[in-house]
Amino acid sequence: MAHSLHFYHVNEPGMIKVYTLALFFLLFGSYLSAQTNTIPPTPHDTIFKLNGSVMPVDITTVTPTYISFIFPGKKEEFTIERKEVEKIIYKSGKIDVLNKAAFVMIDESSWEAVWMTEDKKEIGDLYMLGEIEARSPSSARSASAAKKGAIIKLKKKAANMKGSLILVTKKETTGGYGEYPGYYIKGIAYGSEPPDETAPDESKGATVKDAGM
Repeated sequence: MAHSLHFYHVNEPGMIKVYTLALFFLLFGSYLSAQTNTIPPTPHDTIFKLNGSVMPVDITTVTPTYISFIFPGKKEEFTIERKEVEKIIYKSGKIDVLNKAAFVMIDESSWEAVWMTEDKKEIGDLYMLGEIEARSPSSARSASAAKKGAIIKLKKKAANMKGSLILVTKKETTGGYGEYPGYYIKGIAYGSEPPDETAPDESKGATVKDAGM
């Protein structure tokens, strides 16, 4: 009887095709099931706060000083200070780390998180730390490289001052025909804390005009 189970003419081309297709759909279905179990959908943004709490939300606004969001299924908008947030993981998969911008770890390596703006309204309640300026490195061989190099140097200066925002007050491209391109940029650094413990409250939210410019 056992020999009679010999897959009933499995060597016939038609039967081989049927078995092959059945095996393919079985394996493909198992693969889709595994993918569904291991990669859950992320329909919302996620805020990771410095105190360890995690908040699934829908981000509406991100500025140098605050973050606004709506809880899933709610209509009311809430706002928290940017300095309270470690990072945001957006529903698209993009990750923004915010705690390196003068709030937790401030050193030259955190320059990428420094915010640049030409809009005085974005200063908010930040404290003025001082004027900074930077020029492109002499190694720059293109206008884009010169601009990028100057901006990086300016951001590093702001980060070293524990600054989180730079209000740009001047930009200038240098170098003419036959000369290597250059770039000069100047601004005012702002941070969440005053420049020292004795700094007066008047420095909070200071503008370019207040700085004598």
